[in-house]
Amino acid sequence: MKPARVLVCGTNYGQMYIQAIEGAPRLCVLAGILALGSTRSREVAKVCRVPLYRTVEDLAQNVDIACAAMGAPGADAILRLLDRGIHVLCEHPQTPDSIKTALESAASSGAYFYVNGHFATLKAASAFIKHCNLLRQSTDPSFIDVLVTDRSLYAALDILRRVAKTFQPSELALCNHFLPFSVVQGTLGTVPATFQVQRSRKKGRNTPRDGDPSYLVDFRIAIGFPSGVLTLVSIAGPVIWNSNYSRSLGAEKPMWNSIYGRPTTSCDLHKQRVWANLDAIRCLIKSAREHVVPPQQNPRHILEVSLVWERIGTLIDGHL
Repeated sequence: MKPARVLVCGTNYGQMYIQAIEGAPRLCVLAGILALGSTRSREVAKVCRVPLYRTVEDLAQNVDIACAAMGAPGADAILRLLDRGIHVLCEHPQTPDSIKTALESAASSGAYFYVNGHFATLKAASAFIKHCNLLRQSTDPSFIDVLVTDRSLYAALDILRRVAKTFQPSELALCNHFLPFSVVQGTLGTVPATFQVQRSRKKGRNTPRDGDPSYLVDFRIAIGFPSGVLTLVSIAGPVIWNSNYSRSLGAEKPMWNSIYGRPTTSCDLHKQRVWANLDAIRCLIKSAREHVVPPQQNPRHILEVSLVWERIGTLIDGHL
Protein backbone atom coordinates (compact mmCIF):
# COMPACT_ATOMS: atom_id res chain seq x y z
CA MET A 1 0.00 0.00 0.00
CA LYS A 2 1.31 3.42 -0.95
CA PRO A 3 2.29 5.82 1.84
CA ALA A 4 -0.32 8.43 2.68
CA ARG A 5 0.55 11.90 1.40
CA VAL A 6 0.43 14.37 4.29
CA LEU A 7 0.14 18.14 4.20
CA VAL A 8 1.49 19.98 7.26
CA CYS A 9 -0.27 23.25 8.02
CA GLY A 10 1.88 25.71 9.96
CA THR A 11 5.63 25.59 10.58
CA ASN A 12 5.90 26.44 14.26
CA TYR A 13 4.62 23.35 16.08
CA GLY A 14 4.09 21.92 12.61
CA GLN A 15 7.76 20.99 12.54
CA MET A 16 7.01 18.32 15.17
CA TYR A 17 4.63 16.74 12.68
CA ILE A 18 7.28 16.93 9.97
CA GLN A 19 9.71 15.03 12.21
CA ALA A 20 7.05 12.38 12.80
CA ILE A 21 6.32 11.99 9.08
CA GLU A 22 9.99 11.73 8.19
CA GLY A 23 10.37 8.92 10.74
CA ALA A 24 7.87 6.62 9.02
CA PRO A 25 8.43 6.70 5.24
CA ARG A 26 6.48 3.48 4.64
CA LEU A 27 3.41 4.90 6.36
CA CYS A 28 3.39 8.48 5.10
CA VAL A 29 5.33 11.09 3.16
CA LEU A 30 5.34 14.87 3.36
CA ALA A 31 3.36 16.21 0.40
CA GLY A 32 3.73 19.91 1.12
CA ILE A 33 3.37 22.73 3.61
CA LEU A 34 0.47 25.14 3.96
CA ALA A 35 1.53 28.44 5.52
CA LEU A 36 1.33 32.20 5.04
CA GLY A 37 4.76 32.42 3.45
CA SER A 38 6.96 33.67 6.28
CA THR A 39 10.73 33.37 6.08
CA ARG A 40 10.56 30.36 8.38
CA SER A 41 7.92 28.54 6.33
CA ARG A 42 9.82 29.18 3.10
CA GLU A 43 13.00 27.84 4.66
CA VAL A 44 11.27 24.74 6.06
CA ALA A 45 9.71 23.95 2.68
CA LYS A 46 13.08 24.41 1.00
CA VAL A 47 14.89 22.12 3.45
CA CYS A 48 12.14 19.47 3.14
CA ARG A 49 12.06 19.85 -0.66
CA VAL A 50 8.29 20.13 -0.84
CA PRO A 51 5.92 22.76 -2.23
CA LEU A 52 4.84 25.68 -0.04
CA TYR A 53 1.15 26.45 -0.49
CA ARG A 54 -0.37 29.70 0.74
CA THR A 55 -4.03 28.81 0.20
CA VAL A 56 -6.03 25.59 0.20
CA GLU A 57 -7.15 26.34 -3.33
CA ASP A 58 -3.53 26.08 -4.53
CA LEU A 59 -3.10 22.51 -3.26
CA ALA A 60 -2.21 19.66 -5.55
CA GLN A 61 -4.84 16.94 -5.92
CA ASN A 62 -2.80 14.19 -4.29
CA VAL A 63 -3.04 15.21 -0.62
CA ASP A 64 -4.63 12.51 1.55
CA ILE A 65 -4.53 14.01 5.06
CA ALA A 66 -3.56 17.29 6.68
CA CYS A 67 -1.97 17.95 10.06
CA ALA A 68 -3.31 21.34 11.14
CA ALA A 69 -1.15 23.22 13.65
CA MET A 70 -2.09 26.79 12.81
CA GLY A 71 -4.04 27.80 15.90
CA ALA A 72 -7.29 29.77 15.77
CA PRO A 73 -6.36 31.63 12.52
CA GLY A 74 -6.41 28.28 10.70
CA ALA A 75 -10.08 27.48 11.36
CA ASP A 76 -11.25 28.49 7.88
CA ALA A 77 -8.45 26.52 6.23
CA ILE A 78 -9.48 23.40 8.17
CA LEU A 79 -13.04 23.67 6.86
CA ARG A 80 -11.83 24.18 3.29
CA LEU A 81 -9.57 21.13 3.59
CA LEU A 82 -12.48 19.03 4.85
CA ASP A 83 -14.72 20.33 2.08
CA ARG A 84 -12.17 18.95 -0.40
CA GLY A 85 -12.42 15.53 1.22
CA ILE A 86 -9.02 15.77 2.92
CA HIS A 87 -8.89 14.10 6.33
CA VAL A 88 -7.71 16.48 9.05
CA LEU A 89 -5.75 15.88 12.25
CA CYS A 90 -6.13 19.11 14.19
CA GLU A 91 -3.94 20.28 17.06
CA HIS A 92 -5.69 21.06 20.35
CA PRO A 93 -7.29 23.04 21.88
CA GLN A 94 -10.50 23.39 19.89
CA THR A 95 -13.75 25.02 20.97
CA PRO A 96 -17.00 23.00 20.90
CA ASP A 97 -18.41 25.21 18.15
CA SER A 98 -15.32 24.69 15.99
CA ILE A 99 -15.48 20.94 16.50
CA LYS A 100 -19.19 20.75 15.66
CA THR A 101 -18.70 22.77 12.47
CA ALA A 102 -15.70 20.67 11.44
CA LEU A 103 -17.55 17.40 12.10
CA GLU A 104 -20.45 18.62 9.96
CA SER A 105 -18.08 19.52 7.10
CA ALA A 106 -16.32 16.17 7.45
CA ALA A 107 -19.60 14.26 7.33
CA SER A 108 -20.68 16.14 4.19
CA SER A 109 -17.49 15.29 2.28
CA GLY A 110 -16.83 11.81 3.67
CA ALA A 111 -13.67 12.94 5.45
CA TYR A 112 -12.53 12.38 9.03
CA PHE A 113 -11.81 15.15 11.52
CA TYR A 114 -9.67 14.24 14.53
CA VAL A 115 -8.32 16.33 17.41
CA ASN A 116 -4.82 15.53 18.62
CA GLY A 117 -4.84 15.63 22.44
CA HIS A 118 -1.22 14.50 22.13
CA PHE A 119 -0.15 13.80 25.72
CA ALA A 120 -2.40 10.80 26.33
CA THR A 121 -0.14 8.54 24.26
CA LEU A 122 3.10 9.48 26.00
CA LYS A 123 4.57 6.59 28.00
CA ALA A 124 3.69 7.81 31.50
CA ALA A 125 0.17 8.89 30.54
CA SER A 126 -0.42 5.61 28.69
CA ALA A 127 0.61 3.65 31.80
CA PHE A 128 -1.66 5.82 33.94
CA ILE A 129 -4.65 5.30 31.63
CA LYS A 130 -4.06 1.55 31.38
CA HIS A 131 -3.78 1.04 35.15
CA CYS A 132 -6.73 3.33 35.88
CA ASN A 133 -8.93 1.34 33.50
CA LEU A 134 -7.87 -1.87 35.27
CA LEU A 135 -8.96 -0.37 38.59
CA ARG A 136 -12.26 0.77 37.09
CA GLN A 137 -13.16 -2.82 36.24
CA SER A 138 -13.96 -3.42 39.91
CA THR A 139 -15.08 0.03 41.09
CA ASP A 140 -15.71 3.58 39.90
CA PRO A 141 -13.41 6.46 40.90
CA SER A 142 -14.17 8.26 44.18
CA PHE A 143 -12.59 11.61 43.28
CA ILE A 144 -10.42 13.44 40.74
CA ASP A 145 -7.75 15.99 41.66
CA VAL A 146 -5.92 17.90 38.91
CA LEU A 147 -3.10 20.45 38.95
CA VAL A 148 -2.59 22.06 35.53
CA THR A 149 -1.72 25.19 33.60
CA ASP A 150 -4.25 26.88 31.35
CA ARG A 151 -2.14 25.60 28.45
CA SER A 152 -2.09 21.95 29.56
CA LEU A 153 -5.74 21.80 30.70
CA TYR A 154 -7.12 20.45 27.41
CA ALA A 155 -4.60 17.62 27.25
CA ALA A 156 -5.23 16.70 30.89
CA LEU A 157 -8.98 16.53 30.21
CA ASP A 158 -8.34 14.29 27.21
CA ILE A 159 -6.45 11.89 29.50
CA LEU A 160 -9.26 11.98 32.07
CA ARG A 161 -11.92 11.33 29.44
CA ARG A 162 -10.08 8.17 28.40
CA VAL A 163 -10.64 6.72 31.86
CA ALA A 164 -14.13 8.11 32.47
CA LYS A 165 -17.39 6.67 31.24
CA THR A 166 -18.60 10.20 30.54
CA PHE A 167 -18.10 13.82 31.58
CA GLN A 168 -21.83 14.41 31.51
CA PRO A 169 -23.49 15.80 33.44
CA SER A 170 -20.75 18.13 34.62
CA GLU A 171 -21.28 20.85 37.23
CA LEU A 172 -18.30 23.14 37.81
CA ALA A 173 -17.86 26.42 39.68
CA LEU A 174 -15.00 28.76 40.56
CA CYS A 175 -14.29 28.30 44.28
CA ASN A 176 -11.15 30.29 44.89
CA HIS A 177 -8.76 32.63 43.18
CA PHE A 178 -5.21 33.27 44.37
CA LEU A 179 -2.56 34.29 41.87
CA PRO A 180 -1.39 32.52 39.85
CA PHE A 181 -3.92 29.75 40.58
CA SER A 182 -7.69 29.47 40.29
CA VAL A 183 -9.57 26.60 41.89
CA VAL A 184 -12.53 25.06 40.10
CA GLN A 185 -14.61 22.35 41.77
CA GLY A 186 -17.64 20.27 40.92
CA THR A 187 -18.34 16.96 39.24
CA LEU A 188 -17.38 15.21 36.02
CA GLY A 189 -20.17 12.75 35.44
CA THR A 190 -20.86 11.63 38.99
CA VAL A 191 -17.27 11.94 40.23
CA PRO A 192 -16.23 14.87 42.48
CA ALA A 193 -13.44 16.83 40.77
CA THR A 194 -11.06 19.63 41.76
CA PHE A 195 -8.94 21.61 39.31
CA GLN A 196 -6.12 23.93 40.38
CA VAL A 197 -5.28 25.88 37.25
CA GLN A 198 -2.24 28.11 36.89
CA ARG A 199 -3.44 31.13 34.97
CA SER A 200 -0.54 32.31 32.81
CA ARG A 201 -2.68 34.37 30.48
CA LYS A 202 -3.31 38.05 31.23
CA LYS A 203 -5.68 40.59 29.72
CA GLY A 204 -4.57 41.67 26.30
CA ARG A 205 -1.82 39.01 26.16
CA ASN A 206 -1.67 35.56 24.61
CA THR A 207 -0.98 32.41 26.60
CA PRO A 208 2.81 31.86 26.88
CA ARG A 209 4.35 29.24 24.61
CA ASP A 210 4.94 25.63 25.52
CA GLY A 211 7.90 25.37 27.91
CA ASP A 212 7.77 29.01 29.02
CA PRO A 213 9.62 29.41 32.36
CA SER A 214 6.59 31.15 33.88
CA TYR A 215 4.86 27.77 34.13
CA LEU A 216 5.23 26.20 37.57
CA VAL A 217 3.86 22.78 36.54
CA ASP A 218 2.92 20.83 33.44
CA PHE A 219 0.14 18.80 34.97
CA ARG A 220 -0.52 16.36 37.78
CA ILE A 221 -3.55 14.08 37.87
CA ALA A 222 -4.68 12.00 40.85
CA ILE A 223 -7.68 9.68 40.73
CA GLY A 224 -8.89 8.21 43.99
CA PHE A 225 -10.51 4.81 44.46
CA PRO A 226 -11.74 3.10 47.63
CA SER A 227 -8.55 1.00 47.55
CA GLY A 228 -6.10 3.88 47.00
CA VAL A 229 -4.95 6.76 44.82
CA LEU A 230 -3.35 6.57 41.37
CA THR A 231 -1.24 9.62 40.47
CA LEU A 232 0.33 10.76 37.21
CA VAL A 233 2.96 13.04 38.74
CA SER A 234 3.89 14.89 35.55
CA ILE A 235 3.97 14.66 31.79
CA ALA A 236 7.17 12.60 32.12
CA GLY A 237 5.93 10.44 35.02
CA PRO A 238 6.24 8.71 37.31
CA VAL A 239 2.91 6.99 37.88
CA ILE A 240 2.45 6.09 41.55
CA TRP A 241 -0.09 3.88 43.31
CA ASN A 242 -0.72 4.66 46.99
CA SER A 243 -2.78 2.05 48.83
CA ASN A 244 -5.52 3.19 51.20
CA TYR A 245 -3.93 3.15 54.67
CA SER A 246 -6.93 1.80 56.55
CA ARG A 247 -7.33 -1.04 54.05
CA SER A 248 -3.65 -2.00 54.28
CA LEU A 249 -3.38 -2.41 58.05
CA GLY A 250 -1.68 -5.67 58.96
CA ALA A 251 -0.80 -6.47 55.34
CA GLU A 252 2.75 -7.14 54.21
CA LYS A 253 2.32 -5.48 50.84
CA PRO A 254 4.06 -2.11 50.19
CA MET A 255 1.95 0.97 50.87
CA TRP A 256 2.97 2.44 47.56
CA ASN A 257 4.59 1.28 44.34
CA SER A 258 5.66 2.74 41.02
CA ILE A 259 3.50 1.74 38.05
CA TYR A 260 5.75 3.64 35.65
CA GLY A 261 8.99 5.13 36.92
CA ARG A 262 11.48 5.13 34.07
CA PRO A 263 13.82 8.18 34.28
CA THR A 264 12.94 10.57 31.47
CA THR A 265 15.18 13.32 30.08
CA SER A 266 13.99 16.27 28.01
CA CYS A 267 15.47 14.54 24.94
CA ASP A 268 13.51 11.38 25.74
CA LEU A 269 10.36 13.41 26.15
CA HIS A 270 10.87 15.18 22.83
CA LYS A 271 11.17 11.81 21.08
CA GLN A 272 8.02 10.60 22.82
CA ARG A 273 6.13 13.68 21.65
CA VAL A 274 7.23 13.13 18.06
CA TRP A 275 6.14 9.49 18.36
CA ALA A 276 2.79 10.61 19.82
CA ASN A 277 2.17 12.74 16.73
CA LEU A 278 3.09 9.82 14.50
CA ASP A 279 0.66 7.63 16.44
CA ALA A 280 -2.10 10.20 15.84
CA ILE A 281 -1.26 10.30 12.12
CA ARG A 282 -1.28 6.50 11.98
CA CYS A 283 -4.66 6.45 13.68
CA LEU A 284 -6.16 8.83 11.11
CA ILE A 285 -4.67 6.89 8.19
CA LYS A 286 -6.17 3.68 9.57
CA SER A 287 -9.58 5.34 9.85
CA ALA A 288 -9.38 6.67 6.31
CA ARG A 289 -8.49 3.24 4.92
CA GLU A 290 -10.59 0.97 7.13
CA HIS A 291 -13.44 3.32 8.14
CA VAL A 292 -13.07 2.65 11.86
CA VAL A 293 -13.14 5.37 14.53
CA PRO A 294 -11.23 4.76 17.79
CA PRO A 295 -12.99 5.66 21.07
CA GLN A 296 -10.68 8.65 21.71
CA GLN A 297 -11.82 10.24 18.43
CA ASN A 298 -15.49 9.51 18.82
CA PRO A 299 -17.40 12.81 18.45
CA ARG A 300 -18.83 12.41 21.94
CA HIS A 301 -15.33 12.09 23.41
CA ILE A 302 -13.80 15.11 21.71
CA LEU A 303 -16.88 17.27 22.30
CA GLU A 304 -17.08 16.44 26.00
CA VAL A 305 -13.39 17.28 26.44
CA SER A 306 -13.85 20.57 24.64
CA LEU A 307 -17.03 21.50 26.53
CA VAL A 308 -15.41 21.03 29.94
CA TRP A 309 -12.25 22.85 28.79
CA GLU A 310 -14.38 25.79 27.60
CA ARG A 311 -16.42 25.81 30.82
CA ILE A 312 -13.32 25.92 33.05
CA GLY A 313 -11.74 28.54 30.82
CA THR A 314 -14.86 30.71 31.02
CA LEU A 315 -14.90 30.46 34.81
CA ILE A 316 -11.25 31.44 35.04
CA ASP A 317 -11.31 34.17 32.39
CA GLY A 318 -14.08 35.91 34.27
CA HIS A 319 -11.48 36.70 36.94
CA LEU A 320 -8.50 37.65 34.77
